[in-house]
Order: sequence, then structure tokens, then C-alpha cells
Amino acid sequence: MNAAPKYSAIETERRWLVDLEVVGDLSSIDFREIEDLYISGSRLRLRKVVEPNGGVVFKFGKKYGKRSAASEPVTNIYLTDAEHRQLSALPGALSLKRRYAVAGGALDIYQRPRLGLAVFEVEFDDEASAQAYRPPHFVTREITEESSFNGFSLAEEHAV
Repeated sequence: MNAAPKYSAIETERRWLVDLEVVGDLSSIDFREIEDLYISGSRLRLRKVVEPNGGVVFKFGKKYGKRSAASEPVTNIYLTDAEHRQLSALPGALSLKRRYAVAGGALDIYQRPRLGLAVFEVEFDDEASAQAYRPPHFVTREITEESSFNGFSLAEEHAV
């Protein structure tokens, strides 16, 4: 495996589709609203996260591509509101989702581009932990290795 790019961190995660009927009522659980702009012609993502308390976090990140089935180097920098507004003018593809912290992972329910699409993901410290993990009962098919379900691909369905 090649060395990770300078200043990047290795992100190891697994992802599954979710049966929302099995998850049950989420109305009493706080969520973060996440808006992602995937910049056209690049591997860059501009992110706005609105926390349940109303706080807002802006990030600009890059995913370098999978190094294994579950791991890839990523880099993020935090932005000001003004920097985020300026970069949001770049052409790209948009997604919007609600992220719930459940079962030790993140349950993302998309508002755009695929209303109601639900994906559960868990991040791990290493590949061995990722492989040993047993997901909760509400997941269906694992999509970790399916590129059609990564953020870039989903957002491209509604390029702006």
C-alpha cells in the first residue's frame, strides 16, 4: 500500500443500506443536517454541518481514493462562513442529508438527491476492527465497496 498523502488521515469505514421501518421512530433523536457540494472535476467536497444546537461547522475536504475495501486517505480543513460562501459558488453536485447517531455509528437519511435513502456507516481505527464488526439488525445490504453509493456518485444525480 502506498504511503498516505502528506497531512492526510486514513479513514476506515463500512457502509450499509438501511430498512427504516426496522429502525423505528427517530423523531425524538437529535440529528445534524449535512449539506455537501462535490466540486466538479475533482475529489473535493465542501461541507456545511448544522448541529442540533444551531451551531454551524464548515469544512473543505479531499478524499484521495480507496487504498483497500474500507480505507482511504482524507484531508479536511475548517473554514469560516465567508470562505464557505465563496467556495460554494464553484460548480458541483449537491447532497443534503440528516445524520443521526445510532447504534455506535451514523445513520444518514438523504433529503437530496434520493429522498429517503438511508445509509448506516461506522468508522474504525483499523482494518481489523472493521472486518470484525457485526452491524445492527436494521441494516440490509453492505455497500462499502459499491461506488454508486459514495457521496460523489449520489450527488451527481443532481449536479448544479
